[in-house]
Amino acid sequence: MLYTVTIFNDGEAVNIHDRYERIASAQIAKERNAIDSLSFTIYPDNPGYELLRSLKTTIQVRNGKTGRLDFGGRIVKAPASMDGTGAVFKSVQCEGVEAYLCDSTQPYLAERQWSGGSGRTGLQEFIDYVLARHNERVEPHKRVYRGEVDLVTYATTGGVYKGLQRDSTRDTLFGKLVDVFGGEMIVRRNEADGLLYLDYSAKLGADRETPIEVARNMASVSMDEDPTQIITRLRPLGAKLEDSDDRITVAGANGGREYIEDAEAMAKYGIIEGTHTWDDVTQPTNLLSSARAWLAENNRYPHSAAVSAYDLSLIDLAPDEFHLLDWYHCRNPLVGLDEPLEIIRQTIDINEPHNSSIDLGDSTAKQSSQATAALASKVATLEKLLGL
Repeated sequence: MLYTVTIFNDGEAVNIHDRYERIASAQIAKERNAIDSLSFTIYPDNPGYELLRSLKTTIQVRNGKTGRLDFGGRIVKAPASMDGTGAVFKSVQCEGVEAYLCDSTQPYLAERQWSGGSGRTGLQEFIDYVLARHNERVEPHKRVYRGEVDLVTYATTGGVYKGLQRDSTRDTLFGKLVDVFGGEMIVRRNEADGLLYLDYSAKLGADRETPIEVARNMASVSMDEDPTQIITRLRPLGAKLEDSDDRITVAGANGGREYIEDAEAMAKYGIIEGTHTWDDVTQPTNLLSSARAWLAENNRYPHSAAVSAYDLSLIDLAPDEFHLLDWYHCRNPLVGLDEPLEIIRQTIDINEPHNSSIDLGDSTAKQSSQATAALASKVATLEKLLGL
C-alpha cells in the first residue's frame, strides 16, 4: 500500500513521500474526540526539507489503496538534529485540521436558551453561532462550518441553555457540548468543495460487516471486570443557584426526590450512591433527562476485553479495513465475548502499514478494549488458520 504525503505553502504543492521520495518513521495517530497527529523524520535530500514552516505549512496524507485522505492538517514544528553518526534530519510534528478551532476565542455571552427554529434545533443554532464567531476571526482555510449535527440533547425539549466564557472555540465546543451531552465530534474536510465541516452525533462511525472472531482474525483476547464505576443511585447536580453554593437538583421534576436509580443495577450490586455535575444545566427537567441518559451509559459495560486482531483487508481477505469510530462485532464464545466494539484509537504506519494498530472499545474504563493489527509478524499463523 502506497501513501502520498504532500505539503502546501501558499497553494504550492510538493510531494515529500510517494514512489520517488521518502520520509521515515511516519505515523498518524487518531483518537475519538481528540485532535489527529502526524509525526515523521525527513532528511536533507528530500525536496520538502527546507519548506517546512511552523503553523503555516499545511500537509495531507492520502491512502493510495482507497484514495481516502487519511490526514489533513499543518506542521507544528520541524527542528533540525544531528545524530552520533553525523546524519542530519528534522523531526516533524503535525496536528490535524481540528486544531484550527484552537486558534480563535469566543466572546463573552450570558447564558441564554437556544431554541432553534427555521429548520434548526437549539443545538444546531448554538453550534452555528460558535462557528460563525470562529470564522470571522481566522483565515479562510481555517474556517469550519456545521456538518451533520443530530445529537439529541434532552428527551423532553429541544432547548439548549448555554453561554460563552471567552474560551477557545475548541474548548467551548467540547466543554459545553461533548463533556455535557456525550457523543462524538470531528472536523472533516469535504473533498467535493474543499471546506471543513464539524460533525456531532451520538455515533459517527459505521457498523462494519467484517467481524473480529476466533479462528478467523482474532489473535488473542483477555476479559476483565471493573464494576467500580457502577452507580446505582445517582444524585444529579446542575448549575449553581444564584447567590448560593447550592445547586439545581432533579427534585422539582422527580416527585421531590433528589436522586434517580438504576433498578437493574441495584438488584445486582445493591445501593451504590454517586453524584455527577452538569454546570450549565439550569432546568430540573433537563437535568433529569441528562442524568438518566448518563446513568444508563455509565452502567452499560462493567467489563473490558483486550483483543488483538489481524486486518485482513491488507491482504484482500476482508472487505472492511479498520477505521476510527467504526464498529466491529467481536466474538469469542470461549471467553464469553459477543458484542460490537468501536475503534476509539488508531495508529497508521505510513511506511509499514502492516504495523498499524487499533484500540477497540470505550475510552473510559467501562469498556476499555484494545486491538493490535500486527499482520506482518503473524502472517504465517494467519495463513495456517485460513488454510492457505
